[in-house]
Amino acid sequence: MRPGLSPADLRDWLPDRQVSPEAAVLAKEQVNVIWSVVTQLSERQRTVFLLRFVEEMDLLEIAGATGMKEGTVKTHLFRALQSIRAKLEVTK
Repeated sequence: MRPGLSPADLRDWLPDRQVSPEAAVLAKEQVNVIWSVVTQLSERQRTVFLLRFVEEMDLLEIAGATGMKEGTVKTHLFRALQSIRAKLEVTK
């Protein structure tokens, strides 16, 4: 994880489009929920998720960087995404 990375930093990654204030608030809330769930993931799931979506590494790069097999990386990423999606469904 990058030092000093916060939900406010993640908000800056949202596309720069003209959006309604309501849509902006909803997007910010979703980023906060995702960040909250990411901090609750197991260390391996969190690492794989952040390497994939923050560092934009592909699965083979993640496998090389972590020493995990590609299948293990896929499993951890799948489970991380399941957790995040489930939490987003609860907050709708």
